[in-house]
Amino acid sequence: MVAGTSQADVAILVVDAGAGGFESGFENGGQTKEHALLLKALGVSQVIVAVNKMDIAIWSEERFNEIKSKILNFLLNIAGFDSSDIQFIPLSGFTGENLCQLGKVASWYKGLTLVQALGMPCFLLFSCSCL
Repeated sequence: MVAGTSQADVAILVVDAGAGGFESGFENGGQTKEHALLLKALGVSQVIVAVNKMDIAIWSEERFNEIKSKILNFLLNIAGFDSSDIQFIPLSGFTGENLCQLGKVASWYKGLTLVQALGMPCFLLFSCSCL
């Protein structure tokens, strides 16, 4: 992680929205906080927080906002990121919602997809031979 992060301008911090998943990664000695601190220490200024497994959380806006609030507080007040450099995206890697196209399940979310936030056309991402 350290070698790649030291060369990055933007990082994607993936967190689990499932019941207990976020808590074990963030609150109970998990590595989410450590990774966020490493990002800042290594000079990464922009963070996209991908709140994954929203399908397991039944696309609950309340769950998304709970996770967003806790992580945002940590990123701003402990890690030292600027609020304008942090984006939150609810998504599901399993169903593909909000990866390339906005899903229809979470009608409450009107932001960018993950690929849009990265500034990449979707066809480039999926035409890569490494996938």
